[in-house]
Amino acid sequence: MKIIQINGFRGLLAVAFIGICLFAGFVVFPGLVSMHLWNKYLVNLASFPVIDLFQGTLLWGIAAVSYFILSKGENPVSFKRVNELNNSEVNNIIRQAKIQAQIKKLNREIQKTDKFEKNTDNLLNINNKDLSDIKTFISNSDSSANDEDKISNIK
Repeated sequence: MKIIQINGFRGLLAVAFIGICLFAGFVVFPGLVSMHLWNKYLVNLASFPVIDLFQGTLLWGIAAVSYFILSKGENPVSFKRVNELNNSEVNNIIRQAKIQAQIKKLNREIQKTDKFEKNTDNLLNINNKDLSDIKTFISNSDSSANDEDKISNIK
């Protein structure tokens, strides 16, 4: 099941534009080509009558339909009914879409907060006395014993 959503007047214009382009590309252009080929070769060589664009389009249609009727293989276009999704599958798809939307929203928020601002005021206020108050935690045992063990392990 495929869903196509058309929103407003712009959506209708887009659908009309796509339809006209497809019609022009698959019907009118080949009809124009067949009209020119007919008029160039058959009128001059075999004294056939001159045809216009409408008749060239009909000639193209006859050639295309004849090809599909006379071809022995399977048709390149086939229609079959697609199995519809049951309610649990539809609910699962909707749930996954909601999760993906939330993830995208969170990622956008994270990207906004990842931008760092340079705060030089705090860096200028630090002096040596403030640094002497900072203590690092190495381990629960005595640090001098750990230093001796590290030195003996290095040798």
